[in-house]
Formats: sequence, C-alpha cells, structure tokens
Amino acid sequence: MKIRYLTLFYLLSFLFQGFTALSATVKITGKASGYAHNSIQLNWLHDFISEEKIKLGNIRFDAGGAFSLEIDLAETSLCFADFDGYHGMIYLEPGKSYEIIFPPKRSLTESQKRNPFNKPEPVWFGLSKPDNNELNFQVQQFEQAYASYENKYFDQIFVNRSKSLVDTVKNILDKEFAKTNQPLFESHKLFRKANLDFALHQGKATGFMEAYFSSQKPIYNLAAYSSLFNQVFLNYFSVLTNSANHTEIKNLVQTSALQKLDEYFQKQLHFNRELSHWVLLNSMKDAFYSKQFSKTSILKLLDLVKNSEWSDFEQKTAQLIRSRLVYLSVGTNPPTLVLKDLTGQDVVFSDFRDNYIYLHFTDPKNTICQQHLNELKTIASHYKDKLVIINVVPNGGAFTNSSNWAGIFATSDNNLEETYKVKTFPNSFLIGKDGKLLLSPAPNPIDGLDRQLGQLFKSDYLKQMQKNNQKIKQ
Repeated sequence: MKIRYLTLFYLLSFLFQGFTALSATVKITGKASGYAHNSIQLNWLHDFISEEKIKLGNIRFDAGGAFSLEIDLAETSLCFADFDGYHGMIYLEPGKSYEIIFPPKRSLTESQKRNPFNKPEPVWFGLSKPDNNELNFQVQQFEQAYASYENKYFDQIFVNRSKSLVDTVKNILDKEFAKTNQPLFESHKLFRKANLDFALHQGKATGFMEAYFSSQKPIYNLAAYSSLFNQVFLNYFSVLTNSANHTEIKNLVQTSALQKLDEYFQKQLHFNRELSHWVLLNSMKDAFYSKQFSKTSILKLLDLVKNSEWSDFEQKTAQLIRSRLVYLSVGTNPPTLVLKDLTGQDVVFSDFRDNYIYLHFTDPKNTICQQHLNELKTIASHYKDKLVIINVVPNGGAFTNSSNWAGIFATSDNNLEETYKVKTFPNSFLIGKDGKLLLSPAPNPIDGLDRQLGQLFKSDYLKQMQKNNQKIKQ
C-alpha cells in the first residue's frame, strides 16, 4: 500500500491527548536513511492554553537510518516533532506499536531557520500498513474530506453564512463517515462539524453554547474541542466588558476578584465549574496582552489559583501560563545558558557579579552583524570597567576574532530560539548588577545602545553621589 503523509489542517497544531487509559508502553520504529545519525525530539503539550511542551524522548537514527523509541503513555496522545521546517504529528495510543514514515529529508539555510515568518509545515507522519480502524487513518480521511468541502463552499459558509449549505455539508460528512466504535473519533467529528455552525453566528445563536460547552465538562485534550474553544472564548474578558450586560467584569478583573469571577461565570453565564475555570484561565492569558486590563491584576489572579480549591491540573496550568507570560520579562532571572569561550572555558553569568552584562547574540559572518560589532567596539571603549560584553555566536565553523571586536565570544549548545526567543541576529539583552534582566530586549549597538547605557550609568552615578552626601551629613 502506498504510504502517504498528508498536510494537516491548521487545527491539528493544537493538543490532543485523548481519553484516559491505563499507562502502557508505546513502541515507535522505522527506517529513514536520509536522517542517518540525526536525533529528533518527540513532544506533547501539557494543555492547549499554556502550550507547555513536554519532552517524551529522542528518536535517534543509526548509520543506516533505522530508529526505535519506547515511551510510556497513560492516554491517547497527539505527539509532535519539529525538524527541518516540518511539524510532524502522530496520534499514539498506549500499548500499541507504530512503524512510521518520515517525510523526505530537507535542509534549511541559516536564513530560513532564523526567519520569524517561516512557519513549520504541519504533516502527518506516515504509517506502514494502517488499517481502516486506525485512529490516524480515520482522522486523516475525515480532515481531507472536511477541508475539501470547506474550500469548495468557503464563500457560502464563511461569507454568506448559508445555514442550508452548512446543514448539507454536515449531512454529507455524516453519510461518508458513519458512526464508529471509536468515541475519540466520534468526538473529533462532532466538534469539527460544530466549527461550521460557529461560522454562521460566531457562537451567539440560542443553544450553541448549551450544546457544545455549558452542558459538559471541557475536553481538555481534544484538538477539535480546543480549536472551537479558542474561537468561542477568544479575549473573553474583553468581550464581556464591552457588552451591555456584563460591565461589572472589568472591575472584578482589575481587583483580582477570582472567587467572584468564578461565581459570576457559574451563576450568571451558567457555566459548569470546570468550564468556568478553563474559560477563566484562557481569559487571563488573553487579557494580559490587552490594554484594557492591568498586567499586575492578571498575574495576581493566576497566583490566587495556586491557593484555591481548583484541581491540581488547573493549578498547574495557571502556573505554566504565568511563567510563559513573564518569561524574559524585566526583573526576572535570565534563562540559563551553557556557554564556552573560544578556548573551551566555561562562561558563567555569576562570575561577573556587580557588573552589567550585555548579552549579544550575533553572527560574525553576517554583514549587518559586523556593523553592530564594529559599533560595539566603540561603545565598549566608553564603559571599559562598567560593562561585560558576552557575544554568543553560532556553533559550527571555526571563528577567530581577527577584527579584535570587544567582549567575550562564546558558543552555546542551548536552543537559542527556545531559551531566548532568538530568531534573528543580532539580538541583545542587558543583565543588571543583581543578575536579573534589566533591558529585555536591549537595543542593538547601532540602534541606540550607547545612549541607553549613558543614561543608565549617569543614573548610577547620581545615586552614588546621593549616598556619599548622606554619609557626609551623618
């Protein structure tokens, strides 16, 4: 049988962890000669709100491209791997074995890797000899049909909002995909078809909320559910605040009144307890980036969840959301980097206590980066004893500082895109004397760094003068 890996519809980029089952080993095997000697990390997500990635293991390819990986799973899970511009996905069920097919090996240029507008291409991992009842095969087939009808009738459904056509498409899908004994796949079909209903009235029709959300507990780890949930409850604090009937919401959010918000969602909006909590968590995340609400109030709400009677899963999700919101924020500790200078010696931030550290991610081979490094050399001469410069350069290829640029040059095995969100060079941060992020991001050398540092050191000088004067008066 010809093995195909299909491009995923966008919704499948969301988490699906599945229905609860007993923990059992999953075995993944296969051979992809083009990936010989490579290693690819396999992951899943804790939840679809925080989007916290959890490592399951590494798929390691031998000299011939063969690979084998065993992992323990307690429930059916949508697992994924990001590699070579692909976002490969596969549903894994506890206790089952999978012989998977990788897409063709391809190489990305450094500029392609760092281009923030380049999004990974979602693909299904191929499966060797799948049967018609296999979950991946079922979802693939349904998504292929769904996308076909959606594309064919896009204007009628999403522009003209034709209810009769939506009903027709739903009926066609029901006939093509008869009821199965797979509850997981049945739920997938239900919420994908609900997406068509949502297109008609944006979830505001009588009965829509009751049919798909209010009457049942959240399906925390079903992709089709999470896709619809994210549309219905997008910026929900703002939606309620801007409506005529729920104006008190803004005051409850601004005063971090978690318990009152929960009561309001349950009594006034008629959400069940679990749905109320899940919508609140999602709303907190969205509201943090909204100018309508105080960031401090949102962070306090998330902190209050930790001391509430919410479930352990909800409390953990709140912590993960909070960590994501404040990641790389001014006043937080910089993410740990394992750095080695050009001689192989460790470079550790704590070795430079009571100094400002200018952390500069750069590529000396790049013309623009060279201009910044030249300017940084001039800036460094102004602040010789006040500023430590650490230039982090890409791994691979010998580099010698023949231009006598300023600072320490070091490499790192860390994934810089994940740890410092570095997608383009140059990219910079300033770490304060207390070891916390002071400017995040900091100006690059030719983008106003000298002026910013001048203001900083002037402020430090004035503070020191005040202290000295106070000592003299005493």
